[in-house]
Amino acid sequence: MPSMLRGRFSPYVALAACALALPAAAQTDAPPPTRTADVTEQLFGHTLHDPYRWMEGEHNAEFQHWLAAQGDYTRVRLDALPSLKGWQEDLQKVGETAVVHRAQRYVHGMLFFIRQTADGNGTLMVRAAGGAERVLLDPASLTGDGGHASITNYSPSPDGSKVAVDIDHGGTEVTRLEVLDVRSGKPTGDAVEPVWGEFNADWLPDGSGFAYTQMAPPAQRTGGDPLQDMRLRMHRLGTPAARDPILLRAGKGEGTNASFMLPSNHFPDIVFPAGSRWALGMDQSAQAEQRYCVTLQTDAVKPGAKWRCIAELSDQVHEAAIHGDTLYLASAKSRSNGELLALDLSRPDATIKDARSILPLQDDDMLINFSLNDTQMVAPARDALYVKVSRNGIDGIRRIDYRSGQVQALPMPLSGGASLFHADDNEDGFLLELRGWTTPPKSWRYDPAARVMRSLGQDEASPADYSMIEATETELVSKDGTHVPLTILHRKDAKLDGSHRAILFGYGSYGLSLVPSFKPVRLEWVKRGNVFAYAHVRGGGEKGEAWHAGGKGPNKHKGVEDFVAGVARLSELGYSRPQRTGLISGSAGGLLIGGAVVNYPSQFGAAIILVGMLNPVRLMQAPNGANQIGEMGDPRKAEDFPSILAMDAYQQIRPHTAYPAVLLSVGLNDSRVAPWQTGKFAARLRAADTSGRPVWIRTDVNGGHGIQVSAGSEAAEFADIYAFLDAQLPAP
Repeated sequence: MPSMLRGRFSPYVALAACALALPAAAQTDAPPPTRTADVTEQLFGHTLHDPYRWMEGEHNAEFQHWLAAQGDYTRVRLDALPSLKGWQEDLQKVGETAVVHRAQRYVHGMLFFIRQTADGNGTLMVRAAGGAERVLLDPASLTGDGGHASITNYSPSPDGSKVAVDIDHGGTEVTRLEVLDVRSGKPTGDAVEPVWGEFNADWLPDGSGFAYTQMAPPAQRTGGDPLQDMRLRMHRLGTPAARDPILLRAGKGEGTNASFMLPSNHFPDIVFPAGSRWALGMDQSAQAEQRYCVTLQTDAVKPGAKWRCIAELSDQVHEAAIHGDTLYLASAKSRSNGELLALDLSRPDATIKDARSILPLQDDDMLINFSLNDTQMVAPARDALYVKVSRNGIDGIRRIDYRSGQVQALPMPLSGGASLFHADDNEDGFLLELRGWTTPPKSWRYDPAARVMRSLGQDEASPADYSMIEATETELVSKDGTHVPLTILHRKDAKLDGSHRAILFGYGSYGLSLVPSFKPVRLEWVKRGNVFAYAHVRGGGEKGEAWHAGGKGPNKHKGVEDFVAGVARLSELGYSRPQRTGLISGSAGGLLIGGAVVNYPSQFGAAIILVGMLNPVRLMQAPNGANQIGEMGDPRKAEDFPSILAMDAYQQIRPHTAYPAVLLSVGLNDSRVAPWQTGKFAARLRAADTSGRPVWIRTDVNGGHGIQVSAGSEAAEFADIYAFLDAQLPAP
């Protein structure tokens, strides 16, 4: 899956009526002042003004002081909202009972998984073949980190005797990768750092060592960006990490390989499939398509190996895997919804042009369908190849026999979207978890010998009764006439009279699809008589790679148009009215919601922007910025600059304009989207606004990008969001 570095809702009538006075009060009680120091520059024929550039840069004491003051101001205002206490009580109840199991891995009869409760960041557990469970690592037990350690990733060794764990000690997603002995639970002494939290250890088949993607030393990072110039190293157990050889490197310098060159803003990785002589090298970045190269495993573990690159970016391969001498490729080049190709690597002259299609698909079958869940598209197990195929948002699994090529559609235990689909080439079968919009996750391990799904015994219980809620699947019609899927969660007894407050969620980047997900914190919003809807806008992957391309780069405005049309559709169907509808998104979705705020300010009632990307013209000045070029474009190029400027919400703010109420949230440890993007946008919007409605910044001192948060933290954040929307969206 592409890295997300690239990269992961009956109103109280009386209370709401009192809260409607809040915007007027906010006019006389102004937030902390913000100084301006306009920077003007000419870029590719455009004159840009940047009055808040002083906020940029790491370790900017003035900005940090300003942001802290903004957070304090917002906290006081949020705490005064009439409905906040009620939301806190309700959401805390559903959060404190939640027990979530995720990231399951089945190895040699043992089930590894992370158990997450309301107040924890996730504990690494192991279940023995006999069913007994025990703790391998509880990050809360680690000392010297103020209690803020978390597990971002982990990888069991092929025989299950050891596990390599990515441990984040500060909320920045920069981790120390440590090896634990599974029997004793104690560290083996093998550890490497710094490793970005998404990258796990890729074990050798014999478990004698692993490859890992290491962040560059500060002095060797292009532009000072911590996510550039990464290198792929090999660690042998029991040897000093300082001696780990570099196998591949992004950018220039020690460890570069002439047969497998990577740009400085990409990430190298190597996997060593069991039962194969081949290693699979990957050139990853924040875009759906990736490069894939192969070489013999005996060569791959040595610096200077000769790699044979099979798939280039132009081949639009979204995922690849190897079993034996066969390379499997999920490509969108000839079919937007994806096709599965197989290539015989034993032919030394074989290229991707020699690959053959091996999986019959109907027109509406989706092979290319990314989500932020723990799912593979192509999953080689020991017994067969398993492939996830989606149709109308519902996932199914196909089994392809290695020898005969026979394809079998496996019967699914229930209808839903997969939040876990994983196979291991050392094991038979696969792990599967399915869930729906109102249905809690249920998980199984498929036993191919018995041809049955066996429950993992980790089915998530619903913390409350949501039987009164249903999901309606419909469409909106965008500005250019395109029909866009729209999912609406509402009470079954909801009157279609436009009286309900509504939240509309969208994302629209990287080809990521919004798939069914069970979110009690969001269902509580609906349970009270409100509406929570999902607009599956262009830029996502709901209708294949063409859907992604239709909202990417110069087409980014199409996703914004889809999003705003969703507000009108909710009104047309009678669920809400534009003034009663709030928009919410975050991260790269900041381009979507920021575009809606600055281009269509009168067509909805409020906006919630969570750790949003809002100033892409300054992409190259932000940590993790260069990594986004594949998706957003390059602001240093004349051909890309106009579309990047058009999607830059900060630069598109117009003075003397009435803007909707906006609540922005930011984690002070965010390493993916620089907090100054939120600060600059909020300050400029506030200065330009004539409506007098609030523009508030909610800060989280210990928070990062929100990739893995406890149920308690999520409940606290959404209590603030709902109370804010109660105050800003008119009651019936």
